Amino acid sequence: MIIWIVILLLFIVSIVAAYFGSRYWHWAHLTLLVLIFMTAVGFFVLAAETLRINAVLRKQVNQLDAQLVQVNTEIEALDRGTSNSQVMNQLAGLEVRIPEDADEIPSIEQLEHELHLVTRLRGQVWRNVMPGAFDPQTGTLEVTIVPPQPAPVEEGQPAPPAPAPVGVAANRILFLFEQGPVSPNDPTEGAQYLGEFRVVESAGPEATLASVNELDEYEQQRLANSRGPWAMYETMPVDQIELFAGLTEEQLNQLLPEASVEEYIRQGSPAGPDDDEWHVVGFDADGNQLGPNDLDQAVKRTYQRRLRDYVTEFSALNRRRVLLLANIAAVTLDNQRLQSALASAKKLEAFRTDEIRKLEIDLAGVKKERSIIEQHLATVEQQLANARQLLDRAIAENRRLADELARRAVPRSGSAPAKGPLAVSR
Repeated sequence: MIIWIVILLLFIVSIVAAYFGSRYWHWAHLTLLVLIFMTAVGFFVLAAETLRINAVLRKQVNQLDAQLVQVNTEIEALDRGTSNSQVMNQLAGLEVRIPEDADEIPSIEQLEHELHLVTRLRGQVWRNVMPGAFDPQTGTLEVTIVPPQPAPVEEGQPAPPAPAPVGVAANRILFLFEQGPVSPNDPTEGAQYLGEFRVVESAGPEATLASVNELDEYEQQRLANSRGPWAMYETMPVDQIELFAGLTEEQLNQLLPEASVEEYIRQGSPAGPDDDEWHVVGFDADGNQLGPNDLDQAVKRTYQRRLRDYVTEFSALNRRRVLLLANIAAVTLDNQRLQSALASAKKLEAFRTDEIRKLEIDLAGVKKERSIIEQHLATVEQQLANARQLLDRAIAENRRLADELARRAVPRSGSAPAKGPLAVSR
């Protein structure tokens, strides 16, 4: 502002000088002088502006150089890692997630290596899978892989095209899960594991899956009622100790069922006397983990929950389920046979009962006839006894009469023996 006031004063002085000099100089000389003065002033203004712009730009260049050095330092720290607390604080101010107690940050190469290990361990995952038609008779269902939504862009900028989903190959085994929050108290209300499926046919985002295991009525109903979205895993998620590390007891109670939450809460706590060797880890004085055979030499013993291989456990449960279903089918068949045998036995029982009834009727008739026969026999025996008595009496009487006749037929002395029937009888 001062420079412009000085220039204005010099311009006024030049006009006044030209006015007084017009008395002695030619007007052309005065005009040329004024033009030279104005040109000099213009040059001075342009030079001053150039110096100002140079100073401003140099200051900006210095600032940009300092920022460039800082950005290069941050890039190098992200690329190669660093233990410089000042650089780590700068990165934390740029919303880079760094643990509060971290002494250093790993390099991108190391993080990519760890991510590669985790991704390889986890396998490929397809999310936002929407279910389609489901055939409960064959256990096949159709799914569609919905592409992920692109990142939001600023207003007026063209939206980038959505990335095309990578299709799944045929004959690949996939594990289906429902996306969403779980319900520890009632697993049937939250997101669930849907089962193991094989890719029958695949065409871009569309795929047809078939259940590896035979579905029962409950599983069929669960698949039919699920509206998605689903997540398809190439590999069954692996159980890890670090999976729930750092979560509070309240958070664990919200994620896990009551029957399992205690072992997750006790993870890393001192081992108790009742804990078996499968849940105890020992450490020496230097903090090195000891083997199971050296637990008696451990300075520190901590509780460690048992890791689960869900593929093996689900396979074992499925084999047990198949065995139970086979036993149920066998018992059901045996029950049917027993019911058939019981029906035949009841028919035979009815036949035998009717036969017994008829035999009882015959027995009653036989008993009645026997009673009549016994009465008749008693009468006959009585008559026979009477006849025997009469016969004995008759024989005794005949003997008496015979003796009597014999006495009568004895001849007197000197007389001739009698002749006739009596003599013969004697």
